[in-house]
Amino acid sequence: MKPLVSVILLIAASLLPAFALPDVKDAKRILFLGDSITYDGNYVTDVEAWLLSSGAAAEVINLGLPSETAADLTSVEQEESHIKPYGFPRPTVSERLQRVLEKTRPDWVFACYGMNDGSSLPHNEEGLTRFSTAVEKLKAAVDNAGVKRFIMLTPPIHDAGPGKPQSQHDAMLARFSQWLLSKRRDGWEVIDVHGPMRAALEERRKAEPDYRFAGDGVHPNREGHRLIAKQIIAYFSSSQAANESFEQSSHLGAGFRKLIAQRVTVIRDAWLTETKHARPGIAAGLPLDQAETKVREISALLQEQAVQPFPGTKSQWNGFERYDFPVGEDKLCSVITPANPLPGKSWAWKGEFLDAFPKTEIELLKRGVYIVYLSAPNLLGAPEAVRHWNHAYAELTRRYGLAKRPALIGLSRGGLYCYNWAIANPDKVACIYGDAPVMDIKSWPGGKGKGKGSPNDWELARKVYGLKDETEALAFKGNPTDNLKSLAEARVPLFHVYGDADDVVPWEENTGIVAERYKQLGGSIELMGKPGVGHHPHGLNDPSPVVEWILKNLQAANRSP
Repeated sequence: MKPLVSVILLIAASLLPAFALPDVKDAKRILFLGDSITYDGNYVTDVEAWLLSSGAAAEVINLGLPSETAADLTSVEQEESHIKPYGFPRPTVSERLQRVLEKTRPDWVFACYGMNDGSSLPHNEEGLTRFSTAVEKLKAAVDNAGVKRFIMLTPPIHDAGPGKPQSQHDAMLARFSQWLLSKRRDGWEVIDVHGPMRAALEERRKAEPDYRFAGDGVHPNREGHRLIAKQIIAYFSSSQAANESFEQSSHLGAGFRKLIAQRVTVIRDAWLTETKHARPGIAAGLPLDQAETKVREISALLQEQAVQPFPGTKSQWNGFERYDFPVGEDKLCSVITPANPLPGKSWAWKGEFLDAFPKTEIELLKRGVYIVYLSAPNLLGAPEAVRHWNHAYAELTRRYGLAKRPALIGLSRGGLYCYNWAIANPDKVACIYGDAPVMDIKSWPGGKGKGKGSPNDWELARKVYGLKDETEALAFKGNPTDNLKSLAEARVPLFHVYGDADDVVPWEENTGIVAERYKQLGGSIELMGKPGVGHHPHGLNDPSPVVEWILKNLQAANRSP
């Protein structure tokens, strides 16, 4: 089966806020091995949705196989533990491992074994030795296949039931887990599932004495699988990220997750059939080419459901529908919708003063462009403002389907917001239109050059940028004028309109410096001066030149590859 990355990323990329996963993003194909718990697919589905929503371009293949053991069992052990009750011997991962690795060619492998070994092997030192030897062979085979990362999960718990002592089975699983965790000293990657699951069960039973993660003691319920997934997610990011990934995906409902699970199942069954196995009773999957077609059909349905309508308070803004709703850390976001949106949901993000001099924004709306404003006042584009913008961007693009690269409109102090966010995210910007923009806090609000300055705002600027005194503020190198290189390297086009008599944000200290430095860096910038005009009025009487320039750059930046 060809990698389905391009299809899958269209869907899950609209799910959740992104998390930093620079290493995971390098993986192209991730394989999950294990027994019936992995085969069930619940925790794999959760992990896949999170990976993709985090921007990891990886195809996930679940090849868990019910009844499978890591260790090879003797005929007597097979007879007693499985043939008598079920009529067939347990499959072992060694029987199919080489075929699986050769055909799937994964970058990463996750493996979760122990549940079946714990019930079949002797409950003593011999059983531990045989399990550990089998897992070492498994890791060696995976490493020899050129897999970049091999990650073991400790086995889930065996629950004997409320009020009952620990079973011998679970005691063995605990020993398996202790041994696996000890291998971290040898450089193994091991994610602990057993310990957190036992702790969570004991805590839950304080309030619900009869609660069980697994009705049969073995196969975890939905909560059990969520717990497994959270341990994996937390291993690569944080516990907070693991919790947020579930909490913030809940708005999509069970139907969305059901489609993801269907896709996981189609891929699983197709690959199990393709790689062959020794376990009877497993439904045959589709041929790989047919499975790929089916996955694309499911992915199209996912994409339709992923994009949510704008929530919040609905009102009118200059004749267009406006929606106000919280994003990120409860900052109010305003989205104004065009009557006839352009394909791809192009948008322009105004840095400050949504209602001020709106001719450009109104004309963009008429041409099908969404207008967005995030209320984060009194931050003057400082790092805290950039963080809030990051949250908003993630939700607007992933949850509501706005295009990946907006145009930025920096009016006056809004220039600090637009430029500082763009400098931190140059690959997410189509273009920047600066309207008498502030580009250096020393010029405004500092008033350390030709401008009037604003003493109260200068004090605010020192506070939000963490500058302890005047000397440190004057030496500050975190202004847009100081950090244009990333924008030039990303070839972000700039367009500045300014008044040449501006004594509030003098153009020479702001736009003029940016223009000179940006050209030296190889960047493209267009300038339009207004003779004899001060800081006000902003914009152009006829905004057509700016609007046409923005539309051209939005189309170029968001063109499908």
